[in-house]
Amino acid sequence: MTEKIEKHPSFPQPDNIAQVIWRYMDSDKFEWLLEQGRLFMPTADNLCDPLEGSTPRGEIEWWEQEVLNATTDEQLATIAHNRQFLADFRRNFRPRYYVSCWHMNTHENYSMWCCYTKTNRAVAIKTTYTALRKALPIEVLMGVIRYIDYSTDRLPWGNMFECIMHKDINFRYEAEVRAIMTLPPNDELGLQKFSEDHFALTANPNLRVYAPKVDVSTMIEGIVLHPDVSKSYAAKVRKLCIAKGLPAPTPSRETTTAVY
Repeated sequence: MTEKIEKHPSFPQPDNIAQVIWRYMDSDKFEWLLEQGRLFMPTADNLCDPLEGSTPRGEIEWWEQEVLNATTDEQLATIAHNRQFLADFRRNFRPRYYVSCWHMNTHENYSMWCCYTKTNRAVAIKTTYTALRKALPIEVLMGVIRYIDYSTDRLPWGNMFECIMHKDINFRYEAEVRAIMTLPPNDELGLQKFSEDHFALTANPNLRVYAPKVDVSTMIEGIVLHPDVSKSYAAKVRKLCIAKGLPAPTPSRETTTAVY
């Protein structure tokens, strides 16, 4: 039987909820995940995309046309108010979205190593959409990113999540699945539990993260070593996997060195 996943209009689900997804990460992030048993979710303003959570140019031009079409001062005032309200809303919420990004692909993708790892001391975690969904708290929302042309298109209206669940078409190669958490308004909706999993880094108090506990032994279904991994780091990863009851790491399809 296909498992039912709760739907949200801003979080489209993959056609196959058993879809394989990947997260490529350097050694410090991987080892922290295993040692702490928590998934690191920084705020959206700490991601690399400068357009993240911003207003597409196509939407700005739409507002400019609305101004040109206005025939009264009252209409102009309403347009100005609504435009500013939405702009402020998006700007203020950008540091309040806690995000975890994953790549949808049946197979390992070499370009993702180049984009998301800095050294050869790195791994790719393999799991499925369903397994990640099960690992995360129910309050976390998950869905597939939609890609639009930020130079011409507009975001759908009516939901605060649309600006964080859309990206510019230049990033469509990422084929991204995204998990999002926001600050709950009260304890009834999970504020106390959120606070227990919310941290600010000692070295950088401005970097705030939501880091829910996850069962790595059920969330992680495979681990692939960096294509140019050293024998010493491959051995370290194997040792970590044994200690945490994880599958033995496998060499990359793109590997150029023998690590076994």
